[in-house]
Amino acid sequence: MTRITSFVCLMLLACALSACDGKSSTPTTPASKTTLIASGHPEWPPIMYRNGALIDGAGPALVKKIFDDLGVSVEFPQTGTWDEVQAKARTGEVDLLVAAYKTTEREGYMVYSDPYTTDPVSIFVARGKAFPFDTWDVLVGKKGVAMVGDSYGQAFDDFAAARLQLRRVTTTAEAFALVSSGQADYLLYSLYAGDDYLKKTAAAAQFESLPKVVNEENFYITISKKSPYVSYLALVNQRLAKYKADGTITALIAQYKNK
Repeated sequence: MTRITSFVCLMLLACALSACDGKSSTPTTPASKTTLIASGHPEWPPIMYRNGALIDGAGPALVKKIFDDLGVSVEFPQTGTWDEVQAKARTGEVDLLVAAYKTTEREGYMVYSDPYTTDPVSIFVARGKAFPFDTWDVLVGKKGVAMVGDSYGQAFDDFAAARLQLRRVTTTAEAFALVSSGQADYLLYSLYAGDDYLKKTAAAAQFESLPKVVNEENFYITISKKSPYVSYLALVNQRLAKYKADGTITALIAQYKNK
């Protein structure tokens, strides 16, 4: 083999390796899956909520912005109650959840982005029926209500499963109605989502939230392990860092809080 032939062979090999490296660093999507399906909780404003047949809010707006950057089309169908949405993420029918708390169970079937905002979990009671609350133990023996499929952080979920009496319902309206009627002593819910519901239904005078929150949880974007878009996680994290640093995420949340 001549020196020229050897040189040409080496150059061709280098190009081939370079092409392989490019493929491994840039996610590719199968032609049969050209649109990412994202969904979320139907009643958790301002981050995510049902708007007709779609999931709207700061979470969807952020996800759209990220995947627009990546050249990926995204749809945000409202696909059921929160537990139904999570079940569809488990099977891969839903590719991505726009916001979720981190739990051991969910980590079994989804990968988590870096956190992009925090969410305080509060206790709502009928006005005039507030009780001192400094530790979770205060809730033992009281009748609570919570939404089907909701988590309140892994530590509190474990505590609740072992020691609390919680009735699960599918809508915010039903949950507040149980507190109003005395069938429940308190409601566990996002402070922002609860305040939003009471403001929009003109029911704020009937309820109050306790001054101390149960905890404050991180919100993450999650991608189903059965989705071809799972390979985009690193790129999602890069853009989350950018949009946290430049104030975009804060602005989106403020925008939807004021709607």
